[in-house]
Amino acid sequence: MIKLIVFDLDNTLAKLGKGLLPEDLELLRSIEKQGVQIAICSGKPVSYLCGMLRQMELSHPIMIGENGAAIQVGVDLPPTEYYYLPHSKAADQTIRFLKEKIRDLLPGIWFQANEVGLTPFPRSEEEFEIIKTCIRENRAHIKDVTIYRHCDSFDITPDGITKYDGLKYLGQILGLTPDEVIAVGDGVNDYPMFRYAGFSVGVHVAEPDKVNINFPESTEALQYIVWRCIQAGLPLCGDAADSAECDKEKSLNAAVAAEVSGTIH
Repeated sequence: MIKLIVFDLDNTLAKLGKGLLPEDLELLRSIEKQGVQIAICSGKPVSYLCGMLRQMELSHPIMIGENGAAIQVGVDLPPTEYYYLPHSKAADQTIRFLKEKIRDLLPGIWFQANEVGLTPFPRSEEEFEIIKTCIRENRAHIKDVTIYRHCDSFDITPDGITKYDGLKYLGQILGLTPDEVIAVGDGVNDYPMFRYAGFSVGVHVAEPDKVNINFPESTEALQYIVWRCIQAGLPLCGDAADSAECDKEKSLNAAVAAEVSGTIH
């Protein structure tokens, strides 16, 4: 039985910098009415996710911010449940060091309001290259962090903190197993939560073999989750499931994907 569905935000639930489509919000509410808990797992800080989710008026959403570093249950402020994933002092020192270096090199650059990691937003391709060079030239001072480049920013996150780790920590808090979780995302930093979840749904994922099923748009992915995974009660196939049942399910998945696409277009 599926008890939790975890969504990436940017280019999964919503286009980068945009709000949710009204029809997608209705689908999320429909999922919640089935008794399934909704979580958002994003590189954005929890405070950003909290404001957005409050406007969505879901009953009891969960936010996993900074690619797994911080977790908040519910949108109340101050929160009644809030967790930080453990990480090393060396990672904290690296993040402080890089923030000072980048700020000196690029006065006025905007940093996302993170609580754990570091997310600078370069204003041009030249500034991207300046940050890359800074990182390369200071490798001796960079310890215990992982660095991702995105189309508009860098994410510098303590080692041992990924969406996999955040989702695993949340599963322990809620008493869930991976087979009770669906993960939905679009990019490389979502691959760790795909590995954790019992079933994964991609939204225009560049490497379709990383997910159980892939859709070109968020609405189609949500329709699939509502129609087949929740309402129809289709058993979900993870890596450890019986291969014959998986083959059967993949055939059903393909048929449902065609049905969903045909309905929407």
